[in-house]
Amino acid sequence: MKYLFAALLPLLLWSCSTTKPAAVKSSLYTNDQEWPVKVKDGWLTAKTISFGLYSTTSRKNGVAEATFIKDPKNAFNFYLNGNEEHLLIQTMNTTAIVFSNRDLPSYLSSLPAATDLRYALINGTKNEPLKRWEMIIKSPHYLELNENKPAGVLRSTDTDIRITANNRFGKVNSYENVCYEFQYRGQPVAAVIPGEKPRVWMSREVSPEISKTLAAAIAAFLF
Repeated sequence: MKYLFAALLPLLLWSCSTTKPAAVKSSLYTNDQEWPVKVKDGWLTAKTISFGLYSTTSRKNGVAEATFIKDPKNAFNFYLNGNEEHLLIQTMNTTAIVFSNRDLPSYLSSLPAATDLRYALINGTKNEPLKRWEMIIKSPHYLELNENKPAGVLRSTDTDIRITANNRFGKVNSYENVCYEFQYRGQPVAAVIPGEKPRVWMSREVSPEISKTLAAAIAAFLF
């Protein structure tokens, strides 16, 4: 029996090693896919942001065009220029009750009515001017950051891009360096870390039209 166990032990160890799930790292967060971010915010000039092929105008308080949100809070708007685009982006605070009659992903539709949400409306690109996008974001709990849980959605009439939030560049169980990740068809295609030291990533494999909309959504986070 002792010799039989000795003979089987290598097989048992090999079996355990082959069935253990391997940790898969995202291919998005690479140096060649990171876009440098520059923030200009001088004493005599209004804040503007540039990243990759794009730069923003300074922000203006209020909404530029009417939306279905009747009483927006902390609303402002700005334009994103670059890559032959001039995209209007409007952002505002509201509550979950505003979306009670709208079809939302389960992680947003189940929120209490008074939950604070950040909403952004993005005009269509030059090639698809009538295709407007909206972004809805909730504040993630720090425990959700440990698991890259869903925090919002970026969507048009025919396309949904899930937005998750993680702390892969910060401490566990903390809000340090919160990173918002955009997932298209199950794959991470862009990410942004807002705050004092912003960082941006954009996948080389994402289509040109989608990348323009992702850039606009990223700009909303950066402001």
